[in-house]
Amino acid sequence: MEPTEEKVFHQKLDVYYITLLGYLVIGTVYILIRGNFIGETFSVVVHDPVVYLFGIFIGYAALLLLINVFRDRRIIITPRRLIFRDRFREKVVFIDHIEKIVFRRERRFQYEKQYAMVKLKLADRRRWIRIRIAWYERENELFEALKELKEKLNK
Repeated sequence: MEPTEEKVFHQKLDVYYITLLGYLVIGTVYILIRGNFIGETFSVVVHDPVVYLFGIFIGYAALLLLINVFRDRRIIITPRRLIFRDRFREKVVFIDHIEKIVFRRERRFQYEKQYAMVKLKLADRRRWIRIRIAWYERENELFEALKELKEKLNK
């Protein structure tokens, strides 16, 4: 990496969009199936427990999507530090403080690409920092940047 190079990786939100869209489509199809044609009018069944359940799911999925859009999580990799940033806070990890970087595959993600998780062991922290690569945009580039960082640490 060049001294002024900064790589920014935003959190993917497509899972939240797909979940919300799926609940909306399935709920709409259910309401259309349960509705009644009386003559030329169509009456919608709204007072059904399943409709209420879909409403709860849709509301929850929409809330999660809005929270994650608002938080705007991202990882920034610079030549001397790793920055975990969202709208409210920022955690800076200096490269010098990283003792070890471990790439792990998770059993449920064996069919996925390269590595599912990266664990960082810091000198001044007892617990590992976990980064799930698949949660961020441009996951191959993030993987390569962390792999390059590991090689830099091992020298």
